Amino acid sequence: MGKKILLFLSPVITVLISMKAALLGLFILIIIDLITGIRKNLYEQGISTNPLKKSLWGSIKSYLLRKTWRKSYEYGMGIIVVIVLRILVLGKTEISAFDKVFSLVELAVIIPALIEVWSIAENLEAVSGRNILKRLFQFLPEKLKVLFTKEGKDV
Repeated sequence: MGKKILLFLSPVITVLISMKAALLGLFILIIIDLITGIRKNLYEQGISTNPLKKSLWGSIKSYLLRKTWRKSYEYGMGIIVVIVLRILVLGKTEISAFDKVFSLVELAVIIPALIEVWSIAENLEAVSGRNILKRLFQFLPEKLKVLFTKEGKDV
C-alpha cells in the first residue's frame, strides 16, 4: 500500500519541486498581502503602526490570520489538483497566450499570484489613495489592455 502511494505521489512531488521558484514567489506574495492587509486594517481603525505599541498587536485577530491560512491551503490544493489532472488525464497540455506558451500547472500558479498582486494593490490603495496597477496600465501592451477595458473604456 505504501509503495502505491509513493508511486502516485512521486510525479506530483517532481512537478512541485520543478516549480519551486514559482511557488516561492506565490508564497512571498501571500506574505506581502498579509502584511499590507494588516496595514490597511490598522489604517482604517486609526491605530499606530508602531510595533512597540500594544494597540497594534491587540488589533490583529486570529480569525483574520486564519483567512490567509485558508487561502494558502486552497491555492495549494488547487495547484495539486491541476498537477494530478495533468499527470493522470490531460498529459502535457500547453496553452498559448500573449505570445507565450504556458502549461496548465504554470497557469495554476500564475492565477493565484495575479490575485495576490491585485489584492496587494487594493490594500496599498486603501492606505495611500493611489493604485499602482492602475497607474501602470498605460504601459501595458495593447493585447493586455483589451482584457481590462469594457467597450473601449478603462475599467
